[in-house]
Amino acid sequence: MSVATKRNIFWLLWLLIILSGPITVIRNSDIQNTFANAIVLTNFFQRITGLLASSLLFIQIILGSRMSWWLKIIGSKAYRIHTVQGLFAYGFMLVHPLFENIIVYQDSKSITESLSVFIPSLETQRDILLVFGRIAFLLATIAVVASYFRTKPFFRRNWRAFHILNYLVFYLVFWHMRIGSDIATSPFKWVSLIALVTVSGSLIYRILYPQYLKLRAKMDAEKKLQKA
Repeated sequence: MSVATKRNIFWLLWLLIILSGPITVIRNSDIQNTFANAIVLTNFFQRITGLLASSLLFIQIILGSRMSWWLKIIGSKAYRIHTVQGLFAYGFMLVHPLFENIIVYQDSKSITESLSVFIPSLETQRDILLVFGRIAFLLATIAVVASYFRTKPFFRRNWRAFHILNYLVFYLVFWHMRIGSDIATSPFKWVSLIALVTVSGSLIYRILYPQYLKLRAKMDAEKKLQKA
């Protein structure tokens, strides 16, 4: 398979993953009622931004975990895609919870009630899932800051640890999405499951492969000593 074909397949898969969220939200919505009700319309965009953030995070992890391989297919654009896509993912993660404030204000007409959304609670399953989302946003913020200052000695030394945060963010977001029904609806249902399996496989590879290399080096060294 030529590099050009691989590149075209990448962009096709990228587009399908990105579109899976909006298509799912549209399938799960009564469009006529959505545009007739301000609160429902706000929730409509809230759901889309959430699923887009999740989709972009999935692609970010896959790109970042095998950047050297993607460079051979996409070229130097892989770095730019990774950077720009990361900013969009974080932007959606930032905007997504703000829609909740807007919804509460639209319903209560109270700024105090709207701001109370930021106060964490563990009373119900929904509250716990919301906390997962807030923790994910906090960790994503740390990862973004680390990326911005990656040339600084501290962040350069601990870059691998900061990069692993993306995996934790992904799992928190994956559970947070259970607050709604979109994750159980096709096509996003299948994209989310593929993402879970792929990201988990990538994490296992990142953890086990270095250990395998160390073990192999140790065994090779022992063989050389035995021959000597």
